Amino acid sequence: TSSHRLRTKTMVKHRHPIILGLCLSPSRTAGFGLGLSPSSTHARYQNLPDWSRSSIILHATEESDDAPSSSSSLYQSLPSKKPWTFGILTSGFPPQQLLVPVVKFVTFQVWRLMMNELVTHDEQGRFIRESFQAGNNPSPLEVPVGDEANSGPKYKLYLGNPCPWCHRVKSAMALLDLENDIPVTMLIDNAEKASKGGWILPDPSPQLSKFGVADELIKGDLAGVYNYCYRDILEEGERYGGRCTAPLLVDVKSGKIVTNESNEIMVLLNDYSRRKREQDGDSTASNISSAVDLRPIGIEEELDKATELWFNLLWNGAYRCGFATSQIAYDEAASDVLKGLAEMNEHLASNLYLVGDSITEVDLKNFAWVTRHDYAYTVIFKSPGGRISQYPNIASYVKRVVYEYPSLVDTLDMPDACGSYYRQLFMLNFGRIVPYIPSVREWVAGL
Repeated sequence: TSSHRLRTKTMVKHRHPIILGLCLSPSRTAGFGLGLSPSSTHARYQNLPDWSRSSIILHATEESDDAPSSSSSLYQSLPSKKPWTFGILTSGFPPQQLLVPVVKFVTFQVWRLMMNELVTHDEQGRFIRESFQAGNNPSPLEVPVGDEANSGPKYKLYLGNPCPWCHRVKSAMALLDLENDIPVTMLIDNAEKASKGGWILPDPSPQLSKFGVADELIKGDLAGVYNYCYRDILEEGERYGGRCTAPLLVDVKSGKIVTNESNEIMVLLNDYSRRKREQDGDSTASNISSAVDLRPIGIEEELDKATELWFNLLWNGAYRCGFATSQIAYDEAASDVLKGLAEMNEHLASNLYLVGDSITEVDLKNFAWVTRHDYAYTVIFKSPGGRISQYPNIASYVKRVVYEYPSLVDTLDMPDACGSYYRQLFMLNFGRIVPYIPSVREWVAGL
């Protein structure tokens, strides 16, 4: 209709830009159409405030005298090439009343089967985090003495960037300055190439081969590392039957697993760092006060209680949301996450850190969770509560920790870590489309 057309032909003759008003008018076909009418601009918008009027002004470009008038539309033309479909939703056969419930039922059963294969659930669909711990009650790590430091590393860490449990260990390594003491292999998440699990090893370092480290510990995948470390108890040709998880700390001299439990690894690393400072003669009052101690003596019980609290509410709560296979299981987990966010925000209103007056292991565990919350957990796991920027005390805490310990920024490749959830957990993201994910620096700057 004439009210839906942009009439510019007469005015364009004078070669002047035209200022036109944009108005919405009901379409006679469907939805809304966009009508641009110079004659109605002032009549319709003369009583609007200046900011509103200016936001709907358009500058029309010059056209030739022979340009045909056209209607503005919100809709796109059909592409010349589009994916092939059966067209069953438009054909009416089979009836939609039959088709929709059948498709819903089949897809749900396939999805639930895949979820149960991926992780363990109880009969109500609640995610159960099993213990796949290898190694029990590990002894303190040995600090090299004299020429032992030149004979090659005794220990080796296997970490994966996407994994939050690995991230907390990597953060501890950075703050304790142990990256030159214990070599780290950064695993690659690639379930298609891994013989079991999802981790494969990168190309080995020539230096490790020079020190006589077994090939099984530096080549192949993480499953091969587990097989090698359990070689003494496995029958010939038998493979390790448990899950091959990271982080993993291995004694490369003996070819045995020290532990694969992140909390234990952090305790061992902090103890190693403390004894190393004492052995090196850095036990003076000034050096001790400036050194990072992630597990100060005397508050171990408080640290363990804080770890249990935030693990149940937030750190594992996000996974309980994402891996729930029933509404009741999700609702319970979501309630815990909301409670955890509120309690943490309230706690940080009057405290600089989660425990004590200096950074501890609990803060590093929390850093691994908080950096994944906005762009992984809230989206693919449906973890509720909104973004961290909505919690001013948590946001200020994150910015302060990063400012005081800038090395934490380099402990995570955030686009790769958060993106891995979308790429690898295909049962939660069938289209495998990865959203925009900023770097840690960009994310912190936006808090």
